[in-house]
Amino acid sequence: MNIIDEIIDRLDALDKFKERVKTWYFFRDTQVALAIVLFLILIGAVLYFIFDVGLPWYWSLIFVCSLCIGIFYLLVRFTKKERKNIGTVAVEPIKTIGLDFNRMVLDNIYYVLRGYEKIDVEKTGIDNFHSVLTQRFEETDSEIHFTDMSWAEVRYLLEKFKEKCGVEYSTFERSNRLFLEGKPVTARKLSNNGLRKHPAKYFTDKIDNCFPK
Repeated sequence: MNIIDEIIDRLDALDKFKERVKTWYFFRDTQVALAIVLFLILIGAVLYFIFDVGLPWYWSLIFVCSLCIGIFYLLVRFTKKERKNIGTVAVEPIKTIGLDFNRMVLDNIYYVLRGYEKIDVEKTGIDNFHSVLTQRFEETDSEIHFTDMSWAEVRYLLEKFKEKCGVEYSTFERSNRLFLEGKPVTARKLSNNGLRKHPAKYFTDKIDNCFPK
């Protein structure tokens, strides 16, 4: 029985080894490394053949240049294809921003923005402001139009929503319901333009006071 157990243990160990080798082989970085090694071996073999048969040195140069041109062409084609695939990936539209706030919190924020004339009251009433941030979009066609605000101020306000409810900048962008001076609020502009300067203290204090401590 000891011999049989030993054989079974060895077979189990062999199966585990085969599984590890299989996993290693199908790992993308491993395949790339193997492809590079085989490619270098092929180049070395061709260059050795050129020198071995006594061909002039410029044949080696022609071979290397042709190879570089071919690789460059394949890289361009591959990159172009990847960009095309990225551009055609469908982005699933979101159905709501879904802020979970007491109505009073959002009302206070609206009053602050209105008091500093940082929201277009003709396009965005207090009910519009609330419905965009909390309701499903199929239930409302409201929009939020900020005006006379810096990107830093918009970022600060949305950052507070992010901290409290975990809503990412990309969610506000994909909602396509927030605008600054008529232009859509995007995650890229919030991340780039919004970091160029810090909003004034009077503004941040007023916004902070809208949230419960």
